[in-house]
Amino acid sequence: MKKRLLIVVAALAAALLAAFAAAAPGAKNQGPPSKLTIAYQPGLGYAPLILMKRLRTIEKRYPGTSVDWKVLASGTPITQGVVTGDIHIGAVGTGPMLVGWARGVNWKIIAPLNLGDLWLMAKDPGIRTIADLRGKRIATPTNTSIQAVMLRKMAQVKLGDHRVLDSGLLALDHPDGMQALLTGQIDAHFTSPPFQFQERVRGAHIVGKSYGYFGAHSFLVTVMQQKFYDDHTGFARFFYNQVVAMHNLIKKNPLRVSRILSADAGGQPTWRQFKQWLAFKDRGSKRPALTWTTRPLGLMRTAAFMHRTGQLSKAPNNWRELVFPPVYPTKGS
Repeated sequence: MKKRLLIVVAALAAALLAAFAAAAPGAKNQGPPSKLTIAYQPGLGYAPLILMKRLRTIEKRYPGTSVDWKVLASGTPITQGVVTGDIHIGAVGTGPMLVGWARGVNWKIIAPLNLGDLWLMAKDPGIRTIADLRGKRIATPTNTSIQAVMLRKMAQVKLGDHRVLDSGLLALDHPDGMQALLTGQIDAHFTSPPFQFQERVRGAHIVGKSYGYFGAHSFLVTVMQQKFYDDHTGFARFFYNQVVAMHNLIKKNPLRVSRILSADAGGQPTWRQFKQWLAFKDRGSKRPALTWTTRPLGLMRTAAFMHRTGQLSKAPNNWRELVFPPVYPTKGS
């Protein structure tokens, strides 16, 4: 009897020890790893991450964690880095996210960054419609980017064949694509804010807008591997909540945000330009070019189109298959 009592006491002590260990700071499912790498590209759409970096929100909550913020020229090394585990959180477009998911990459969206109305720009006054782009050189970030997906949608709607413009596609990151368009090296550039705004000011015009063909849709999202989420669930939820907090900051104090973004860019563009861009709404548009929300929209529409046209080997049955639990309450689509 005494021996049984000792066994019960030992078992209770072990259970209590495990409970305390789980609740302790830094235990599994709580904080991030000791070294955390987050990657994104240049562009206004990454503003929530830039704000987190400049305000050091992660470091303040987790002072023992070393955070390495990487700004990479294109999305390809970001997706590759997340796949290999060298990048823990990567900001990518919905196109590459869906391609990776369909190919078996065990990742999901931890926090959408925005909705984005993306513009197809041309400088040649002879290019006014999608049909004018037959045989022309068109830059997108990659051939799996959300811009490339939207271009194929435009080609299907206007020309009856989603592949008809593929032969003219060139892969250029946004800054290089803008320079190539303005100097006449390419005929069109499917880009994103703020590059589309800058191109318009410098003489380019809009050939098509993604919202006009796809409705309001998610543009940029942050992804992480399932294992990272499982190992650091508490931090993943903190990260999601921080993106929400940055969205609120953009909406409530655009002046402060604009100054932070300009400082991060070395003073050019100016804070006045950033302030204008944060809520820029084109003539006749009901929505701004960027909407700051963690609610994912159009994931299923995008995936269905990509699957139907052979860009994805499979399609999700529900948008929740593509996101982690913190995103569930947002009622995405």
